[in-house]
This record gives sequence, structure tokens and C-alpha cells, in this order.
Amino acid sequence: MNTRMRNWRAADGQLALGGAHSLAERTFRQADIPSVRRFALEFGTRAGMGAARLSDFVLAVSEAAACAVTRGPCTAKLRLWASGPRVFWETRGDELSDRGPGRPDEAEALRRRLLRQLCDYASVESGPDGVTVLASIGVI
Repeated sequence: MNTRMRNWRAADGQLALGGAHSLAERTFRQADIPSVRRFALEFGTRAGMGAARLSDFVLAVSEAAACAVTRGPCTAKLRLWASGPRVFWETRGDELSDRGPGRPDEAEALRRRLLRQLCDYASVESGPDGVTVLASIGVI
């Protein structure tokens, strides 16, 4: 597991609201999903999310991470960043399953639906190189 954070906070301890700020990255595997949730919780808290929005954010990041690693034993990457009044994230997992990219199974379809309900924007793309999830949610 590799974790990296840059520009985590402005000089006054708060996230600045203009431009892209507070980039946090980490690699993970399927067994690391609980620590991915804690990583997202810490990031969302520092970004100033309220309790309800923070819960949605942590759940959405967790589901995006699950999408990236659900098809096989792979190492995936999570990137979180804040820009303006929004928090964005990207998860990428490599495709190591024998099933190939194919159609999403029922669990993956439910994850995609949940992401679209929780997020202001969510895109899940599957292909021969793996799964990529891009999403965003408002801080407030």
C-alpha cells in the first residue's frame, strides 16, 4: 500500500477553494477497502464536508474502489483532489480476470447505480485495460 499527499492544507490549515488543491493518492488491493474508506473520511473531513455529505462521499469512494478491484487480484490506484467547492476522485484497476471486460455482473451494476445516485458526476468505464471510475461530489 502506497500513500502520497501533496498540498494537503493551505497555510491556515484549511483547503483553498480556487483551482486544484489537496491531491492525495494511494495504491490499494481488494483487502485494503476498509483503509480506503478511512483515507476518504480523512480527506473529506479536511475538505470541510458536513456529516451527511461526508457519509455519501466515503460510501461512493468505497464503491468506486470496489469497482476497480472486483474482477481479480490487482493493484489499483485512488486519487482524490479538491477544486473549488467540489471533491473529485479517480480509481483505476488493471484487468486480471479470466472473464475479460464483458458485461458488468449484478453487483457491479448495483455499484454503478449507487455511484450515480450519490455523486454529482460519475463515470465507470470497463475495458481490456481494466476499470476506471471518475466521480465528483460537492463539499456542501
